[in-house]
Amino acid sequence: MYCHARIELKAKRAKEPKKVAIELDLSREDLLNKIAAPYSSSRRFILGGVPINPDEVEEVLFSETESNSAAIMASLRVRNLSRNIVSTVNSHSVVRAGTNITRSVLEDAEKITIRDTVNEDPASVQSQRSNRVFIVHGHDQMAVEQTENLVRRFGLIPIILRDAPNAGNTVIEKFEAHSEVGFAIILLTPDDVGGISKLHLAPRARQNAIWEWGYLVAKLGRRYVVCLYKDGVEIPSDLHGLLTIKIGEQVRDKTEEIRREFIAAGYRLK
Repeated sequence: MYCHARIELKAKRAKEPKKVAIELDLSREDLLNKIAAPYSSSRRFILGGVPINPDEVEEVLFSETESNSAAIMASLRVRNLSRNIVSTVNSHSVVRAGTNITRSVLEDAEKITIRDTVNEDPASVQSQRSNRVFIVHGHDQMAVEQTENLVRRFGLIPIILRDAPNAGNTVIEKFEAHSEVGFAIILLTPDDVGGISKLHLAPRARQNAIWEWGYLVAKLGRRYVVCLYKDGVEIPSDLHGLLTIKIGEQVRDKTEEIRREFIAAGYRLK
């Protein structure tokens, strides 16, 4: 049997044509291990020579045929001629001509991801994960600088969005481009206030910090994101249960607690 893969990527801008990557004549093993498993575990992979970021995927189609792509194309051309159908036969046609196996392949890929997670050797994670650490922050510049210095002391690379070039991107595009990291630290400091009424206001972190926290948890996984919050800052109830560490004026006072979270995530620190 021959397996084929077609992945459609999201358009980055309105009216921009969507990119499509296709690879034909794969073995099911290659389809599973080189494409489906990385996609299932949110890791980058290559499809038909195109680098694929799972976050940018809009549609996935895996199919299977008894003959290879050349034979399928020849068969489709003969069929179209016999029926007087004027239609281009190409790699897209091959993928659509096969039996749809997307669901079964992704289910098998999820089993591989679960198995690998259970059997993962913590000592090997450092070499697999990026040494870039994204720092989400609000207006407390002292806390940002202290956290940045701590990350450097750990031998890792702090990524702060404000320090990165815009390169003509919107804020969300810039955020997506620089969030390819191995770990994230969320700083929640009392920069805003909010409540059900003017009579019931409480300190809150900036709303963009809360959104970015959720985004990074979804992208990296809960074990790779830790939230450092200052006393009195409200944490949304839906986010209770995630990794949090209460800090005071000096982030370094919690160095050992923060270090433990990195080590638990598989990092070997200085």
